[in-house]
Amino acid sequence: MLRLAAALIGGCLVAFVLAGSGPASADDKTPSNEDIMKKLHGKNGSHKLINKALEGDPDWATIAKHAKIYAEMTAYLDKNKPEKGDEASWKKLATAYAKEAKELSDAAAKKDKEAVKEVFGRLKESCETCHDNHRP
Repeated sequence: MLRLAAALIGGCLVAFVLAGSGPASADDKTPSNEDIMKKLHGKNGSHKLINKALEGDPDWATIAKHAKIYAEMTAYLDKNKPEKGDEASWKKLATAYAKEAKELSDAAAKKDKEAVKEVFGRLKESCETCHDNHRP
């Protein structure tokens, strides 16, 4: 009887742990704001790699690859909540940032150096406004 009780309790604990560790919704696949920023602006982030690839004769393969990553990652931002500040402001800034990143990806695919530089410049300028309002 004691073995049966122990087996039932053990089974319940395993079921409880497994239920809590699986995805609860589709949003569980959305990367966090921190993960997005690390991917884009970390030590080997797409932002730095694009900036370097634009020096001199552009490395279009690198620019296109990382502009695409930029567009993909920024598309997740408006699905997350801000770490501080107004959610409506967050959605507005995140949506605008994602739109700019998509424009960057499109310009990189066309190998349009002037357009890439212009859009990349706008992306750089947008950091401070968002961080001032939404980063702790």
